[in-house]
Amino acid sequence: MSDVKHKEAQRGFTLIETAIAMVVLLVAGLGAASLFSYSINYNTGANDRAVAQSLAQRQMEQLRQTPFGQIVDSDQTVTTAGRPFLVTTRVCDDGSPACGGSPAFKKITVTVTPQAGASRGWMRSSVILVTLRGSTNLGPFYQ
Repeated sequence: MSDVKHKEAQRGFTLIETAIAMVVLLVAGLGAASLFSYSINYNTGANDRAVAQSLAQRQMEQLRQTPFGQIVDSDQTVTTAGRPFLVTTRVCDDGSPACGGSPAFKKITVTVTPQAGASRGWMRSSVILVTLRGSTNLGPFYQ
């Protein structure tokens, strides 16, 4: 009779208990895997925005050094850090209030958009910089 009590005290896990434990661990593991996937996409999107900001600032600096009469619209694809970005420059110089209200001003808009990578909306959002540049001509009152 002592053998029967000894065997009951040493009972292990049943197959059903083991299967349930595996399912619980699987759900926890898949949750962690999706978290890593989200983190990778988020970091890639943040890096793309940082690079796009840098490209937009560099384009603005180049336009500051360009003679006033030579600033024109342009589209170019720039590859930085192994990823392509579309750099679009738009110049508004017709003297309308939207352009600064005078032909001596140009409203310059630089838009940089990542072209590859994550397809989720905010991760592919563009960086837009806008400036108003005036002519260096002094005009008739200063002559």
